[in-house]
Parts: sequence; structure tokens; C-alpha cells
Amino acid sequence: MNEQLPINRVEMELNQWRSREERFSKLFNFSLSGNRSLMKEKLHHYERIVTKYKGSKNIEERFALEMLKQEKNKLLKQLYPNLLVRLIRKLIIAPLIDQIAVRKDAKEEEKNNQALYDQVQRIGFRDLSNQIDQQIKQGHEQFTIPVSYYVNEKERLDHELSFVKDQSGQYQFEGYKASLSNELKLEENRSQYFKLQEGNSVDTTQAYNLLAGRAVQKEKTWIQLNLNDKDASGNYLIKEFHSGYGYDLEKAIQQLPLKELSNKTQADKLKDDLKQGNRLPVTLVKNGNEHRFYIEVNPQFKSVNIYDEHSRKITLSTALGNKTMETVKQQQKTNESQQVNHTKRNSMRIS
Repeated sequence: MNEQLPINRVEMELNQWRSREERFSKLFNFSLSGNRSLMKEKLHHYERIVTKYKGSKNIEERFALEMLKQEKNKLLKQLYPNLLVRLIRKLIIAPLIDQIAVRKDAKEEEKNNQALYDQVQRIGFRDLSNQIDQQIKQGHEQFTIPVSYYVNEKERLDHELSFVKDQSGQYQFEGYKASLSNELKLEENRSQYFKLQEGNSVDTTQAYNLLAGRAVQKEKTWIQLNLNDKDASGNYLIKEFHSGYGYDLEKAIQQLPLKELSNKTQADKLKDDLKQGNRLPVTLVKNGNEHRFYIEVNPQFKSVNIYDEHSRKITLSTALGNKTMETVKQQQKTNESQQVNHTKRNSMRIS
């Protein structure tokens, strides 16, 4: 997440009003400087700003508020020269304006918070509303929330969610950094920052599968981390395999004698889970006998990877007992060398 200077919201809103006055001046021929209607609207705007940010801890905002109060009092005397009228307005009208402004701000904050809850939940982070509320109440320009858990006995995921306040004073969920740690294989510890993208964000399940080296389908394009290359920010480059590349998941799994394909509901679920990047247990059938293996997609080689119960990669022939492991290893090595150039051409920086 990029470092940003604290935003002076008071100054920003005053500049917005100044721009509004300049637009009006160009629209009308007469002078607006002494226009009573405009002066009243300006006073209401100043009062709303004072009420909205009176509890600010930002030193620049507090200083701007003090200057604004002086301007407000000067404007108030111009509009209402009678001291009694100003006192009545101060004691009766101003508190009502404050209440309306407070209610409006509370509704906007509630709406903003709910949007954040919905966003993080869609990505896969649940029960974070209290933590988000606590951070927002502190009023920082940006903050992070850590979330950690074990995927299984040996693998742990550590997430760091990034939030930042925009120029309107509302908080936005920017994205999250996911770190996968393998207690048995330290060389497989990996991290990646996933930016929130409208309608196409990487959720926590997909993030885990990408960090594990598997491919995920996003909007008909298969993506996979290039674990041999990183960008300047330390993120892995992305390999993309578009529809024109020719990978057909349906065709790839139809070549396997899978028991799950005999049931449409199970077959559809299998394909959906494979598109998420999951490695799934399946049942291969040969001569009426059932054999348990695990499969995952391999769009780069236009195939499906098969693993035995020890997580060793094997071919279909080996799974069905027709080839030796040495033959399998040699075949895999040949296929991989043929795809090196294509892999480099399909690498890009994650945005």
C-alpha cells in the first residue's frame, strides 16, 4: 500500500465551495459577492463543515477549523447585524443544524462501513466488522487488519488487509497481502499482494491455490503465478492463458475414466472446483476397479495433473498401472522444456 500524506478534509471542502462560487460567477452577469441567498448557503456550508469535523485529531484540520470559525462569525454578522437575532440563531437554529448534520454523517458512515463488511466477506474474510469499526473510530488515514489461520497441519496463511481513506473522507478496501508458509518446506513460503478489482477480485481460496502453484480461472482466462520471476514490488509475475490458447477443461477431464463424470451434478461441481484452482480427490475406474487419486488443472500443458496418495505427480498411464515412474518423469521433463518460451511470453505484472 502506498504511503499518503494526511488529507485536510476541511481545506478540501472549502476548495470545493470556492470552485462552486467561481462556476456561478461565470454563469451570471451580476456580482455574487453580496448576494444574500448565496451568503446564507455559504454560512450553512461553513456550519456543516465545523460540525462535521469538530472532533478531528488532525492538527491541520483543527487549525483550518479555527480560521473557518472566524470567517463564519464574520459572515453571520453580515447576514444578521442584529445581536438578538444572532443569539436566537445560535441558541435555537444552530443546534438543529448540528443534529441534522450529525445524523447525515452517521448514515454515511454506516453505509460506508457496511460496504467494507460486504467487500471483505465476498473475498472470504468473515467476522471482521468489529475490527474494522475499531480502526475507523481511531480516524487514521490508513490501516491494516491481520488475519491468520492454518489451511492444514503443515500450511499456514497470513493475510494483511489494507484500508485507506479517500478524498471524500470515506474508507476503501484496497486489497490484501497473502503469505503462505509451509512448515515442512520452507522454500515454498510465498507472498503476493492481491488488489481489489471490481467484479474480478481474487478470493482467499483462489489466493491460496495460486500461492500453492496452481492455476485459477478468472473471466474465462486461466491465471497462474510465475514462481520463477517477480516484479519490482516483490510480487510474482502472472502467466495468463486466454481462451485462444486452446485449453479445454471439459475435454481434459473427459479423457480420464472418472467415476464422478457419471453423475452430472458431481461432474459440474468437479469442474467448478477445478476452476477455483483446487486439487481434488477423484475416483479412477479401470476394469470395474476403483482407484483413488487427486487431480488439478494444468492449462499451460493443456492437461490435468494427477497425484497419488503421497502427493507425487504421475501420468494417467501410471495411475492405471501401464508405465513406470522413470518413464513418467522423463515425459514430464520433456513437456516442461517445450513450454518454457511460452511461459515467458505469458508473464505480466499483477496490478
